[in-house]
Amino acid sequence: MVYSWYQEWLDRKNRYARTDQVFADADRFAEIAVGIGLPNIVQKSTFSFRNVKDGADRFLGLSQSGEKPYARIYTRLGNPTSEHLEKVLFKLDCQHIIDAALAADEKKPTIGTLVFASGMAAITCTTFALVKSGDTIISGGVYGCTDSFFRSLEKFGVSVKFVDTTNPESVKNALSEAKNPAMIFLETPDNPTLYISDISAISKLAESYQIPLIVDNTFATPYLQQPFRLGADIVIQSMTKYVNGHSTSVAGVVNGPWKFVSEHLFPVFKDHGPTPSPFDSWLNTQGIQTLHVRMERICDTALELAKRLEKIDKVERVWYPGLPSHPQYELAKKQMRKSGGIISFELKGGFDPASNLMNYFASYTTPMELAVSLGSAISYIQHPASMTHSGIPEKDREERGIKNGLVRLSTGLEGTECLWAAIVEGLEKSYS
Repeated sequence: MVYSWYQEWLDRKNRYARTDQVFADADRFAEIAVGIGLPNIVQKSTFSFRNVKDGADRFLGLSQSGEKPYARIYTRLGNPTSEHLEKVLFKLDCQHIIDAALAADEKKPTIGTLVFASGMAAITCTTFALVKSGDTIISGGVYGCTDSFFRSLEKFGVSVKFVDTTNPESVKNALSEAKNPAMIFLETPDNPTLYISDISAISKLAESYQIPLIVDNTFATPYLQQPFRLGADIVIQSMTKYVNGHSTSVAGVVNGPWKFVSEHLFPVFKDHGPTPSPFDSWLNTQGIQTLHVRMERICDTALELAKRLEKIDKVERVWYPGLPSHPQYELAKKQMRKSGGIISFELKGGFDPASNLMNYFASYTTPMELAVSLGSAISYIQHPASMTHSGIPEKDREERGIKNGLVRLSTGLEGTECLWAAIVEGLEKSYS
């Protein structure tokens, strides 16, 4: 696979993006997140032109100084409110790239950003912009809809090879065996077993084949993990989760090489129309202002709950990157600021006690909800095997550790003791 934008990007990645400092400075992150302000909600579908030449220029991607190309034509192509959100998301993930490029007197943009109507829209459009018939996608263990989307591409002649991305050697072997490898896609931590993949090591493998490494950073957010610093080429998030933080909006974002985003991804975006509404972009801009504060509290609560769950006899196993028992514990400490807000744990006895526990939390009297999302101020619990990952073939689910007794808990802001008291009561009732 030869991408026209790849060599220029690889040069810039090595000069500006890769760093020895794997986290953003926490104070600098907070400064950007809080200092962004809120944009006006430009609730318009279409924008008037000053004259015919102005309209023609805008359709060529020419814009006035300070405006994003295409953002003042028709909201399917872009909108000022979404443009503001894109600038903020760009800075949160890439401020170090901006600083390095400015220091080098770089005149051309390095990274482009596009916001989408959902995280899955971001994933599907990015994939369509990269692959063609005869290509192979190398994928790790991923969210159920991402998994089924990749499998659905086989009818277009695009194959997918699922591998254990926690083992770089498995990725290397998959690349050597694949016909026309076009991209590597991984989640880290993955959903729902929270396995960690070595972004830096896998990025080197991707570079040897001159294909992009795409990292879904939804679980970590740019506050906990910054994949560009580790060598990733394209970074995707579902903003529905931690960025929004209150389950009030569905949206996604892609950060990637400028030429790829502007010349290859944007045409797919333009023609497929996965555009977020201005109000959704406003809601997500608002959520960003408290992202770092929420992540600190959520991570601290999740770590304490995970430690306590490990001591419960009824619990077969706990998956949480902040526990020494996690198979990639040292790697998680190396590439993540904290270990995240998701805990997965398997109950002894399989589906029945797991179902009982989740039904306990379905009651409005408990400080948690039975729901499939995550990253909210509200804690959520769900059953991956029958819900979010039910579309994955059972054999593949089992191999990934997604068993019938596994539940996934997204920790919210209710507080450690409040949640723990409910978990203890729920477990007692689940086995009675």
